[in-house]
Amino acid sequence: MELIKLLSTDVRQGPPTQFHPWHLLAAFYAFCRSTAPIGRYQLGSDLGLGGGSIRSLIRFLRSQGLIIPINRQGHQLSPKGKQHCEKLGEILVAFDELPESSYTIDVYNNGCHLHQLANYVTDGVEQRDAALQAGASGASTFIQDEDLEVLVMVKEHRIPKKELREVLEPFNIQIGDVLIIGSGPTRVAAQLGAFAATISLLKKQEL
Repeated sequence: MELIKLLSTDVRQGPPTQFHPWHLLAAFYAFCRSTAPIGRYQLGSDLGLGGGSIRSLIRFLRSQGLIIPINRQGHQLSPKGKQHCEKLGEILVAFDELPESSYTIDVYNNGCHLHQLANYVTDGVEQRDAALQAGASGASTFIQDEDLEVLVMVKEHRIPKKELREVLEPFNIQIGDVLIIGSGPTRVAAQLGAFAATISLLKKQEL
């Protein structure tokens, strides 16, 4: 999708950055969910980035036309950013912190509900590897097929939804949807792992 192209650090000129596309998507999503401007200190804390890196990340988002400064209060979405936020919301319909369970792989977990992307999932390895690259412990990927009583994990592992009750509570999973759970030893690691795994699917979706 076009947003993922805008958030690719490949388009940035100059020395290598200390942030990555998953930091950018996490930051952009934070702006989408916030009704007030976000300051760089808050954003840096949420993303686990230092002062120099978060300043560079904000400059990057501004250079892509996605956010604008609001006096000394911080930044918020630009009109262009709002348009991309609406498009993203049609696919990334929910993102929530989840409890540890037998189907998560570390203490902290974040679930990402993606609408109608099941056809882009193969064996879940790509999502797991993307999460690992972002510093997470891994990612678990589930899809919803026509049997609404179960979710399908990789390699046709069919799990009754009653076993996933706590995991599914924040979501309204429909046929063709995907649930990615990023797991990590910290909240930041789990969050970034989920966003990295999500990017591996979103980049296949052309809008």
